Amino acid sequence: MKLSLQWLRDYAPLDAPLDTLVEALVDTGTEVAEARYQAHGTVVARVTALTPVAESTKKPLYLADLDVGAGAGVRVVTGATNLRTGHLVAYAPPGTLLPGFEGPLGVRRMLGKYDSPGMILSEVELGLGADAAGILVLDRGVPGQPVHQILSLDATIEVEVTSNRPDCLCHVGIARELSAALREPLQDPPDAVPEELMSASAVEGRVLVRIEDPQGCPRFTARVIENVAVGPSPPWLQERLRIVGLRPINNVVDVTNYVLYELGQPLHAFDLDKYRRRSTPVPAAGAAAEVVVRRARAGERLPCLDGVERRLAPEDLAVCAGDRAVSIAGVIGGEATAVDASTRHVLLEAATWDGPTIRATSRRLNLRTDASAHFEKGLSDTLPPVAVERAAALIAELAGGHVLRGRIDEHPRPLPAIEPILVPNGFFDAILGYAVDPSDAATALARLGFQVEQDQGSLTAVPPHVRRDVTLAVDVVEEVGRALGYARVPQTLPGRRSEVTRVAASTPIEDLVRDVCCGAGFDEAICYAFTSPQAAARLGGVGEGRVPIPIRNPLSEEWSVMRTSVLPGLCQALATNQNRGVDGPALFEIGRGFWEGERVAPPEGSTPDGADRHLPPLPLEPQLLGLVSQAGDAGGDLAYAALGRLQSVLAWLADELGGIEVTVELADLVGMSPGRSGRVLAAGVAVGVLGELDAAVVGGFDLRAPVVAAEVRLDALLPAEPRVPRFAAPPRLPAVERDLTVIVPVGARAGDAISAARGAGAALLESVELIDDYRGAGVAPESKSWTFRLVMRASDRTLTGAEAEAVRAAVAAELGRSLAAVVRR
Repeated sequence: MKLSLQWLRDYAPLDAPLDTLVEALVDTGTEVAEARYQAHGTVVARVTALTPVAESTKKPLYLADLDVGAGAGVRVVTGATNLRTGHLVAYAPPGTLLPGFEGPLGVRRMLGKYDSPGMILSEVELGLGADAAGILVLDRGVPGQPVHQILSLDATIEVEVTSNRPDCLCHVGIARELSAALREPLQDPPDAVPEELMSASAVEGRVLVRIEDPQGCPRFTARVIENVAVGPSPPWLQERLRIVGLRPINNVVDVTNYVLYELGQPLHAFDLDKYRRRSTPVPAAGAAAEVVVRRARAGERLPCLDGVERRLAPEDLAVCAGDRAVSIAGVIGGEATAVDASTRHVLLEAATWDGPTIRATSRRLNLRTDASAHFEKGLSDTLPPVAVERAAALIAELAGGHVLRGRIDEHPRPLPAIEPILVPNGFFDAILGYAVDPSDAATALARLGFQVEQDQGSLTAVPPHVRRDVTLAVDVVEEVGRALGYARVPQTLPGRRSEVTRVAASTPIEDLVRDVCCGAGFDEAICYAFTSPQAAARLGGVGEGRVPIPIRNPLSEEWSVMRTSVLPGLCQALATNQNRGVDGPALFEIGRGFWEGERVAPPEGSTPDGADRHLPPLPLEPQLLGLVSQAGDAGGDLAYAALGRLQSVLAWLADELGGIEVTVELADLVGMSPGRSGRVLAAGVAVGVLGELDAAVVGGFDLRAPVVAAEVRLDALLPAEPRVPRFAAPPRLPAVERDLTVIVPVGARAGDAISAARGAGAALLESVELIDDYRGAGVAPESKSWTFRLVMRASDRTLTGAEAEAVRAAVAAELGRSLAAVVRR
């Protein structure tokens, strides 16, 4: 939300520098996205020379030479006739964004030959007044000095308010925060219509209100203003709206927007005569306007103020003139009862609407307005009377009308009263971690609008009517903590204990997995648990064949089902990295899949009392590890190597988690290339998938081939009994290494070869590793060449060359027997 500093100063002095105000907001819990003065970047400049432009025939133009400080000078073209050499002026260089301008200034080409960078400014261009005839001449300043140090320019502060603080979505709310932080008085705006603006007539019998859905509309208040003259708002009001990003419309509608940004309560103005005509086909003289608040009917349509006709749904709330909907409650008004130049009588509405209902309607219609953004956060039902009085008085003042006596106020379902909150003695100290004087706490709360009673060390606090988020003692402590300043929390070391009281049972599995994947060169990604049906069908992963669970209220079609595999999200993340120019991205994610109908216990849901037996069973949520990487641009060789890398990572991980042996069994998988994909087996049981993505999947995710991927269930890699770590002393005796090269059939699997070699090497073979896989010249097409590195060691002696050769020969013989391998000479 964007705020005006001068507007804030209507309610509190706030004479501190802008940086101090921003710091005060941040320190008390309101995030500030941006703070800047109007015409930010404008500097003082001195006119050093004025030269008439001879080519100018329609009106006189001048080349103005300016000293802008630090020895720099610029020349601009100007038509101002009040300039003189030596004058100090405000100069906006290129890139400056001025009030009311759609974009930043640039360099203009004048008369086809003169470049004019930026411009020198008048009052209106600085947002200081309406005089645009001449350049504003400054009475002080030095060239290069920021203009906001010379003139009282307005500033904008853009804040990001959390959902529990709708009271801060307005100028009075932020002024309250700043006045409390800076210990300055707060002046609330008037909350009553002055007597001189009141009509002699009463509102009774002129408007009838019936609320058919008190749950959706706890309160509906209204005022009637007669004999208004609709026209442009005064300049001060238009400027206030523009600086916060709103477009002035007319003096009636502008007041409703002004009060929204002042008090945080949305309002809506109806043309009363049009409303009466919509209430009754042929209204009698003096007939009442009938206001009905109800749920919309299926198929009901409403042409809205933005020119779009929208179809309503039964869950939407509507404000109706008799039987006809004229407004989508809390979201947008209708076109048929809009205020325009012909309006003479105004029906002004301020209501309290059910936040979840407004949020659902706004989302369904894909229409987010200032009103819906406020209502969906849940506003206090004490705001409508205050706001409607303030707005009615302003409309009568600015549009020349009079307010009918009496306010319409239907309040069928008051929100629960805000109860006093007891904060016991010592509670502030215990929560905040330092001693808090109860008197200081009471003073801080009072500045924030709380009613406080102190009884020695305890406090009883009643939050202001706009702070329905404060309900517990800890909420009151939070208010005191941020008001006194979290910087007061002392820097202390944690207390020391003489003995260890608790030791973690084991390292969390996620930490072990991250260590392995990061050590292998992969970066962690965190993706959405949602995906699209198309992406889920494109690449099944471990969840292959499972139907994704649809989401009732999806954000979009792209996120409309729960994922059964983490691979689709990882592929989208990989595509994003590729498109951003990341070289050779490799990503992993640890996340949950959602498999409907596979949860074993609890069968009815999650609560032990069985209260959720009527709910559908919860899905099985296995913890999955997915890995994807781009294999490079050299085709099959690099893809083959990348698959080997993934298999090595999985083997390393399985060994770290419990020493289970991992192998890969060839299989045709959805989304993966035949012959280059398979199921991952742990102790002979399928626990995952691994392979190269096929061309259709690569194209569907906007990836660049080749890409390899793997996914496993982490719980399946854990042994039935946790492996107890054992210390192994470093070997005292040297190892002997021998390489063994064999020719094997092209269909042979390296895992089978390594298992056979380990069995043949018995106790002396410490490790065996495949270090080369060759196919090409010198090897028959139906064969391939493998080179293994054998590492041998004895625990009690140094092996002799003869012993090492004997082990090598035994391994070769076993490979020949089990894989038809022939030693390559």
